[in-house]
Amino acid sequence: MNKLLILDKSVFHGTACSKLIKFVKCHRVILPFTLYVECAISQKDNPSNDFKNPERLMQKLLKVVKNGAYAGKSPAKIVEEERLRNATIESLVDMKQTQVMRESELDDEVDFEEVRKECDKMFESPTDFVKKWADQYYKTIGKKEKERDFRDEVDEVELVGRLVKWLRAVNEKKDDILNLYGSNGRRVVPADGWEWQMVRLCLSWGTEMAIKRNKSGISFESYDISNDIFDIYYVSHLSQADGLIAGDKKLVRPLAIAAFPDKDVFSSIDEVPVRYCKSKDAMNQTNNE
Repeated sequence: MNKLLILDKSVFHGTACSKLIKFVKCHRVILPFTLYVECAISQKDNPSNDFKNPERLMQKLLKVVKNGAYAGKSPAKIVEEERLRNATIESLVDMKQTQVMRESELDDEVDFEEVRKECDKMFESPTDFVKKWADQYYKTIGKKEKERDFRDEVDEVELVGRLVKWLRAVNEKKDDILNLYGSNGRRVVPADGWEWQMVRLCLSWGTEMAIKRNKSGISFESYDISNDIFDIYYVSHLSQADGLIAGDKKLVRPLAIAAFPDKDVFSSIDEVPVRYCKSKDAMNQTNNE
């Protein structure tokens, strides 16, 4: 089986469409659901930025899918499938949505407002959970009078090292966290599924948020963490993929390296080695186009 790659927003936005098309023709690439969302809501806070025009980005996304990339499943679909199976989802690729996008016309209109509403609903639960976790962790630091220790941690340990430590701590509390997260009448979260991966990544980042607040004093209660949750969603796909192509150095790359040390993390499509190509014939054909 050919190796599977995940593409994040920073690389998608920063790479020319023609170059991306050539790349997906000879590589197996998933475009996670959050990429679709972030293209659709890209002008939310940038109304005058033509580079983030949602119509242009959605057209680019469709072209890349039409030329070989796969659409990723939404978090709602993944959770539904895992809980019905009570096991890890078999694939993060949404073949039905991929086919719909490949058969759609490039001038089809997208209801951006509907995409925003759907997105807010899907990510509401992890967003709230992370905020509560971060708030509780921050308060615990104060109660245990560990403020100085954690400030020294930020000064002396680089981000990847800290995230490794937070991930380990979350893993040690796995059973308690799963019981808490899967409560309120919902089915229990599969212990080794994608949903657990997303939970552990989110809570590890929530711990980092609490540590940062402890050092800076800046409150995170009013901070919009939705973009952080989107970024974490890209990383979560490494639970089934072989490599991630990401340009983001503040969250995506360090979290991916810390959480999946046995997987490849690239900063651009130019770094991807030949072993990821579908075949030599596909690569030669693409290079000759």
